[in-house]
Amino acid sequence: MFTCILNRIATFLRSLNICIANVGVATRNTISTAMCIAAVSVLLTSPVAAQRYTPAALCGITNNSNYESITLPISIGGDYPSGSALTVAITVGDTENPGGDQASTGETENVIIFLDTDNDGTPETMSNASCAFDGAATPVGCTVTQNITIPSVTEDTTYRGRVMLSYDDLLPANGCGDNSFGDHEDFQIVADVQETITIADVSAPEDGGPITLEATLSHNVRNASGFVSFTVDYQTTDGTASIADNDYTTSTGSLTFSGQAGSSQTFTVSPMADGFPEGDQTVVVELLNLSNTTHGIDISDTATVTLVEDDAEVALNLVKTVSDNSPNVGDAVVFTLQVNNSGPSEAFDVVVQDIVPAGFSSIVPITVSSGSAFGVAGNTINWTGINVPVNGSAIATFSAVVLPP
Repeated sequence: MFTCILNRIATFLRSLNICIANVGVATRNTISTAMCIAAVSVLLTSPVAAQRYTPAALCGITNNSNYESITLPISIGGDYPSGSALTVAITVGDTENPGGDQASTGETENVIIFLDTDNDGTPETMSNASCAFDGAATPVGCTVTQNITIPSVTEDTTYRGRVMLSYDDLLPANGCGDNSFGDHEDFQIVADVQETITIADVSAPEDGGPITLEATLSHNVRNASGFVSFTVDYQTTDGTASIADNDYTTSTGSLTFSGQAGSSQTFTVSPMADGFPEGDQTVVVELLNLSNTTHGIDISDTATVTLVEDDAEVALNLVKTVSDNSPNVGDAVVFTLQVNNSGPSEAFDVVVQDIVPAGFSSIVPITVSSGSAFGVAGNTINWTGINVPVNGSAIATFSAVVLPP
């Protein structure tokens, strides 16, 4: 490094010989010493030099005078899936120093990407590529495209990276060495694991009131600044349970997550209480409308809420009688359907389907229990919506005319 500085000082001083050629030896020595000190001061404090050279604590400096600049694409820096490959296009442009040296057309420009994959302070070479500088292009320069692999991690991890120019065919080791000078750009990336939100299935009595569900975030959601909060909506949809049958009420809402792994949010689903057995039924809960679209959070998980039947089976029996067992042709016969309930609880919304024997026509309802409905389709009776109290009965009567044989 200091050889480089002294060579530049010597060149600089030679350009000043005309200024000190005609003075005495002592005076010339004094002036030379003063100019040397001044030149060292300029070289070490120049803002342009600070832009071009990699910090001395990391890498050495050589005396090559080609000072092209590099431009990173917008895509580098940010979050990328753990273990994924990232394609980066890097542009080598004109000199950063107005009026300074520019590379010659055809000169090879080596671009190296480093990433501190073990976070020990020393970056490792991830990728290198080269392009031929074109001074006639608009804008002047060239572009290299490289692929780097994001480290595989089990939790979001931030890494420091650097893109650097090297002006010969050698590649500097670990971002350092005699030829690792020139423009460089630093960046940060986050190796991002697949974050998911899961909702645990749950079973609860259908008549037990609101049922609580829990949604949990699997991994941290981070960027270079820290945890990233976000929201996601939930909604219920029919499984075997149905909104139309008043099995449950629609539940919707929004959940807010802090971005920390393991954080969870709860919400409830409300079944509708009833008094008749239907068997276990299910409601499906799904997630939608994720507010954070940059981290690839998986919200595809659904939950099944099982509404466990808690109504006891009711013992029902149907008795069918006829008013005349030996009718004549043309007689109107009265049929009686009686549903009996021996408990242990009231029966709701019972359905009876009965077939009138062949040889009868003109089927007409006479009496039907309150709240129920009686329908006829051909010789088929459909008696629906029947409520039968414990140890009680529901009755429907209808007439039918005897046809000739």
